[in-house]
Amino acid sequence: MKISEINAKLDRRCVIAVKQHTGIFELIARMDQRIPAYTFAEEDKTYIQLFFQKSGKPAPSMNPILSRKGMVEKRSYYSITERINNVEGMKIISNLLEAPSIALNDAYLLRDELYLDFRFHRSKLHEINDILSGVIGKNQNFRIVNLTHSRSLRERMDSMHRQTPLAVVRYSMNFPDDSKLMKYMADNHLDAVAEVEGRAVTDEGIKVLLYTSKPVVAEGVTPISIADNVYESYVYEKSLVEGRKRGNEARIPRIAFFLTIENGRLFDTTFVPAAEADEYVSIMMNTLMSDHGSHPLLEYYSELDDEVWEWI
Repeated sequence: MKISEINAKLDRRCVIAVKQHTGIFELIARMDQRIPAYTFAEEDKTYIQLFFQKSGKPAPSMNPILSRKGMVEKRSYYSITERINNVEGMKIISNLLEAPSIALNDAYLLRDELYLDFRFHRSKLHEINDILSGVIGKNQNFRIVNLTHSRSLRERMDSMHRQTPLAVVRYSMNFPDDSKLMKYMADNHLDAVAEVEGRAVTDEGIKVLLYTSKPVVAEGVTPISIADNVYESYVYEKSLVEGRKRGNEARIPRIAFFLTIENGRLFDTTFVPAAEADEYVSIMMNTLMSDHGSHPLLEYYSELDDEVWEWI
């Protein structure tokens, strides 16, 4: 199936807001603008990367932020990574990232609140409610913004593209020898689409949501919905893990990230900010070329436009 055909697979959407009080969050609370963010978990710690768009001369309110240790200047934005020290905030974010069927659509700061916009399968509504009920209504730092039906991939990407131009990068590589799951998919599910939720990495690897046209029966694969052919697994594939690490170090957010199988090769299709897309291409190609068995090929590289949706 095509990537654009997985729209209805995760059919519920939830947005929550988590108040932040310390460090840089106190400075941002004085600003009246939406700050794009990328949250991820690593070694039992939760981090947030913040992206401040460049637009002429920085406003005076930006000076305390730009002078902070660890600030990195990119072509189109400034970026800083902060650890979320709020224990309750860290716990709910980590729990959500690791919850069954969860895929994070977007994250951003607005004044003193971190907004998390995520999708999940309707069959996991009880589990998601269990996580949220542990804090919502019991702590003034948390609130539900909405709980609705999810939007299509195109609606989500086009909405983000209007705020910050996006590009689509697609490359292919030889099939990895060290992944039993990838080999099983190549042998049995050539039309599958895997959505990589790389913000959470466990000892088992990176979380992957599998969308297929027929049932999956494989070790280490958990059914989310057999009726809708949605499954979940964790994949420890070295190029995925290393690419995630290098992307985080370079402060490049991966907006959406998919794996497919075509002509005996593994294809990676990723949405990234257009201004940093060439750097992302360089990082990933260098990462893959260091693995002499990968033989990467850059297949497609374009700013997001109508043509992209014809082939994706």
